[in-house]
Amino acid sequence: MILMRKICLTLIFVFVTVTSSFASSKEIVYNLGADPRTIDPALNNASDGSVVIRNIFEGLVRFNFNDEIEPACAESWEISEDELKWTFHLRDNLKWSDGEKLTASQFRDGFLRLLNPETGSPYAYYGFFIKNGEAFYNGSAKAEEVGVSAPDEKTLVLELEYKNPLIMDYFEFPVFLPVRMDIVNNAERTWAAKPETLISNGAFKLESWVHGDGGKITLVKNPEYWEADKVKIDRLNFVMIADENTALAAFRAGRIDYMGSIPSQMLPMLLKRGEAKSYPALGTAYCSFNVNKPPFDDVRVRKAFTLAIDRRIIIDKILMGDQRPATGFVCDLVPGTTSEKDFRNEGGNFLPERADIKEAKRLLAEAGYPDGKGFPKVSYKYNSNPGNKSMAEALQGMWKKYLGIEVELQNEEWKVFIETRRKKDFDIAREAWIMDFYDAANLLECLISNSPQNDTGYNNEKFDTAMKNSSIETDHVKRINYLHEAENYIMEDMPVAPIYFYSSVVMQSKRVKNIYRSAIGTLIFRGAEIVE
Repeated sequence: MILMRKICLTLIFVFVTVTSSFASSKEIVYNLGADPRTIDPALNNASDGSVVIRNIFEGLVRFNFNDEIEPACAESWEISEDELKWTFHLRDNLKWSDGEKLTASQFRDGFLRLLNPETGSPYAYYGFFIKNGEAFYNGSAKAEEVGVSAPDEKTLVLELEYKNPLIMDYFEFPVFLPVRMDIVNNAERTWAAKPETLISNGAFKLESWVHGDGGKITLVKNPEYWEADKVKIDRLNFVMIADENTALAAFRAGRIDYMGSIPSQMLPMLLKRGEAKSYPALGTAYCSFNVNKPPFDDVRVRKAFTLAIDRRIIIDKILMGDQRPATGFVCDLVPGTTSEKDFRNEGGNFLPERADIKEAKRLLAEAGYPDGKGFPKVSYKYNSNPGNKSMAEALQGMWKKYLGIEVELQNEEWKVFIETRRKKDFDIAREAWIMDFYDAANLLECLISNSPQNDTGYNNEKFDTAMKNSSIETDHVKRINYLHEAENYIMEDMPVAPIYFYSSVVMQSKRVKNIYRSAIGTLIFRGAEIVE
């Protein structure tokens, strides 16, 4: 422990000497943890990139500090009687960070860029509720046939394919942002990586980006923001310290103001002392199986590996941060059919908290591998950080102890790991999903057969149909029941092994207040201020 502390303090000293001073009177430092793969709103699908994007861009609507949708760039809107036409009216004098006027046509450009298959957005399907949105994505409709138009500089009109019960949540999501196509067209894949081309419209703008572990993204207040007078800090430094012990040492040295990745072995003490605080979070951590690659093309093998996980041990002995055992795929706290029960309560428990060793061994033997004999060499891949390493070692130990199977552990840097999963170059992979919306569909749709988020290769027509039915059903109870049906297919086919439901454990300096973090991981600094 003494050696580790010396190493941490040495790393902090090096980090501080190669960067500018972190904390000034109107500056807040947050440990982002990893260097984002991208902060292009149409291409990002990771939480680290989302944090940056939400603080430099703003859409038609936004979350207020009570987790409620409120007007943002759009000051008002009208909805047709059949709810298939939405007309948004932009505020006066909206500007980009370079002083250029922001217009409704640039919102239209952003929507079309999302749906353009050449963009390659992992969230393109979010726009399929727009008239001809899916047809445009599939190449059977032209851009001008998509139901989004800008009749004048301040008016955006959307025509819908069908009613969307989550439409306001969708409009808040970062993929539905305006875009400067005059810039993007000149630097399609690099425009969002450089301050001179990353022109934004939010409370902050990009000043610099030093890549890699130990680097940082520096944001400064955007004087052109329509509510600039309410932004009370001048600078945001998003530092990238992957090692949790190093980050904790930096926090205690006053070099970080806010962090959410804390060494698990320190959590019980920090929570007891009140130095760290735990909040419920909507998210599921799980393993993804490559269902098209032997031996995990056999559902019995997938179920055996899933049942051999002792979720209670992982939560109590490895994580120690008030997480909950994942007894289903969709986490608790997600709304169900009524306010009395959440989705997880209604759906019941599919998995035990403790490992079901007897059933796991039976299934493995039935699949042709009694006590693991004859099982091929397989690996578990995860992105590098100490917490993920501890989790990987725990899973490796359980699969060895309960199934008699040796699983090789392979760790990869974050950007590489995302590509590894996307290319399905794995046997088992670490996966997690923090909910984008307060809705079960947001997680379940990741496993739709043609979803860019589907790393497993899972393809079940009945599941896809249930999800499609849920997307167009306007009766709330019927819609949620379709989602329960969809989850039943997932837990029957087991393309994933749910492990735990998230909590959000954070440490915040007493010098700052009003940093807003929601249960779905939204982290907003536009209302933050210094109180020392």
